[in-house]
Amino acid sequence: MAKHADLNDELVKASVHIDDGCDHTKRLVWLMNARRNMRNGVSVPMPPAPKVAGVKIEPKKKPRRRGYRVVQKAIGAV
Repeated sequence: MAKHADLNDELVKASVHIDDGCDHTKRLVWLMNARRNMRNGVSVPMPPAPKVAGVKIEPKKKPRRRGYRVVQKAIGAV
């Protein structure tokens, strides 16, 4: 049986981007209005984040490393 990586591991979080597939826009708007609702004495429950797509795990994009010669030309050493 294949071993599965722990998604809460720091090394996994640093190397891959995990998308849960939920739409969080209503929650973000709720958070922006939270202080106003507290000030006005209104209690609004946090809306759910509906599932709109499947879970995606993609590797994080890493910047391309420039070669030694290119860097030396840029600083005028070659």
